[in-house]
Amino acid sequence: MEQRDTPVILTIDDEENIRDSFRLFLEDYDFRVLEACNGREGLEIFEREHPDLVLCDLRMPELDGLEVLATLKEQAPDTPIIVVSGTGVIGDAIEAIRRGAWNYLLKPIQDMSVLIHAISQALERSRLIKENRAYQEHLEDEVTKRTEALQKAVGDLNQSHLQLQEKEEKYRSIFVNLQDVYFEMQLDGQITEVSPSVSHFSLYRREDILGNNIDQLFPSAKNRDRLTSRLKNTGSVTDYEIYLQDKDGTLVPCSLNARYQDNLEPPKICGTLRDITERKQAEARIEYLAYFDALTELPNRRLLLDRLEQNLSRARRYRHYGAMLFLDLDRFKNINDSLGHPVGDALLKEVARRMTLGLRNEDTVSRLGGDEFVMLLSELGDDPVTAAAKAQKKAEQIRESLAEKYQIMGHELHITPSIGVAMFPASEDNQEAGNDILRHADTAMYRAKDDGRDSIRFFLPSMQSAADDRLAIEKELRYALERDEISLYYQPQVDASGGIIGAETLVRWNHAERGFISPAVFIPVAEATGLILPIGEWILRHACRQLKTWADQGHDMPHLAVNVSPRQFRQPDFIQQICDILEETGADPNQLGLELTEGMVIDNIADTIEKMQGLKQLGIELSIDDFGTGYSSLAYLKKMPLDILKIDQSFVRDIESDANDAAIVETIIAMANHLDLKVIAEGVETEFELDFLERKGCKSFQGYLFSRPLPEQQFSTMLAAGKVAS
Repeated sequence: MEQRDTPVILTIDDEENIRDSFRLFLEDYDFRVLEACNGREGLEIFEREHPDLVLCDLRMPELDGLEVLATLKEQAPDTPIIVVSGTGVIGDAIEAIRRGAWNYLLKPIQDMSVLIHAISQALERSRLIKENRAYQEHLEDEVTKRTEALQKAVGDLNQSHLQLQEKEEKYRSIFVNLQDVYFEMQLDGQITEVSPSVSHFSLYRREDILGNNIDQLFPSAKNRDRLTSRLKNTGSVTDYEIYLQDKDGTLVPCSLNARYQDNLEPPKICGTLRDITERKQAEARIEYLAYFDALTELPNRRLLLDRLEQNLSRARRYRHYGAMLFLDLDRFKNINDSLGHPVGDALLKEVARRMTLGLRNEDTVSRLGGDEFVMLLSELGDDPVTAAAKAQKKAEQIRESLAEKYQIMGHELHITPSIGVAMFPASEDNQEAGNDILRHADTAMYRAKDDGRDSIRFFLPSMQSAADDRLAIEKELRYALERDEISLYYQPQVDASGGIIGAETLVRWNHAERGFISPAVFIPVAEATGLILPIGEWILRHACRQLKTWADQGHDMPHLAVNVSPRQFRQPDFIQQICDILEETGADPNQLGLELTEGMVIDNIADTIEKMQGLKQLGIELSIDDFGTGYSSLAYLKKMPLDILKIDQSFVRDIESDANDAAIVETIIAMANHLDLKVIAEGVETEFELDFLERKGCKSFQGYLFSRPLPEQQFSTMLAAGKVAS
């Protein structure tokens, strides 16, 4: 078929709006679009128009997408088929790929660039396959001519008993010395002739095969039946790929050319068989080199950009951040020029090895060429500052690793990298492409070189500043406990009249030079670095000591809540740690409460429930903090030994202006009452909010309407009075 100037795409989907959106979008890219509203109509159009690519839904009337896939794969195996389906079931995707789909996309497609990228990639792959097949057909044409000549010669030899001995020996010599394997077999599969060359690539000898059935060589009944069917229908097959099973069970890839000789009596099948192991290996190598660097075996630019585009699409969809690290080896050219390319290549391979150490499955290290490497970091979180800090930390690890000395071919070498970092996406509305991210990281890398090499620079100065500031906070946070800069504040929890029924413990960091640093700034750093563990243990111990102090002073403190971080809670010895602190301080466990977040409790439910039951046996009250902001914990509430639900302040602050938030608050209160759980509303700041919550059945409150968080001495004075100041 001649190459079309304008590729033709057939869309098969029973939803008219989907077909319309595809047609309008694809026509802008100069594709001619054909449409079918069901599978049966799609097959009719395909047979008539022979499109270059098919977009097919799975769930359709009359004939579903899986049946369409199977039919198209049988009729035109080289035509790309992309499934665009609304079903996200992994089994459907696997079955679609098994039946011949080249790609699988979920609809509705939010980012149509993903679709055009998949179509372009499929059409390019189809083009390469067709070009390769044309080349192979050209090569096999000569083989076919030789085979036909040989078949005629053998036929003449068998039919002419009066031929001269010289001519007989001539053709026998050809038969014996063939590199390809010549064979003849009856229609029932019995092999009546085979050339000795079968032993060139297998353990079989000629006498092992003669008189046996073809299923001895080709055990796949499905493949044999398809071969026989094609021979009967078309009279011949060319370059039919089939696997020969050797004596030891090894499968040898072969190319088979055969012709159905119905002019003989009895009719038979004659053909040749060629070992194509080297060809298959070459094809696999070509496919590999299309996506991987030959020297380091890392993904190349093509594969990197493909993965980057996918990461960009996911980052925009799920609103998380990733990073591109562009790395160039400082003064590598000096090493290459002075010590030679073999040393330079060995150094590059060692750099590649170090960069991939400890690499996450979702991340990618790529070599772009020369001494330029790239690391793609995926899913670094939904906070840009935190994501930038993680990217900088990874860049620092790479810089330190690559700076260690190298022993290469008897030379001790030292080399440093200049690293540029570009975060993505730059903003929610930004539609930068993968090449833009790569260019940004490259620009930042050159800025690192301009600033003296062996350094790290972000593409956006604001991110560089934020990352540096976060790193400084991490360093100083390590000494905060030693310097006695950490303290506890207490925010009263009250009834409607202002009577104190408990308090929440809040950590504060009063830096010697910076003053008070917000928990929103340093708590994420503590979580990410593991510093939350010693800080969290200090908070628990200090809170229990304070409980004991108040008890000794005769102050009634019914409930003191302490927030527990996910990393604390997941420690295997967490309950034992609590027991040790209670025993050490002498605090009453019935006065201690632990606040857990929704996300924490639904992560590993079995472990969560086991730990919660252990804490309850100690007499500790358990509450879910910020309730309502998650989406998965409702189903597990009945299973968990909870005491308190805390309504998140984001709902409370808008109950006067947002009917939805008011309804959510009312629902949480009703649900808690039904489950016999206490409810504490956080962030109560106005009389309207207090009145609304009281009317809906909430009896416990926390917020600025009653009191801000107070330092230890001020809160102790308030506790002695028994209620907040009016």
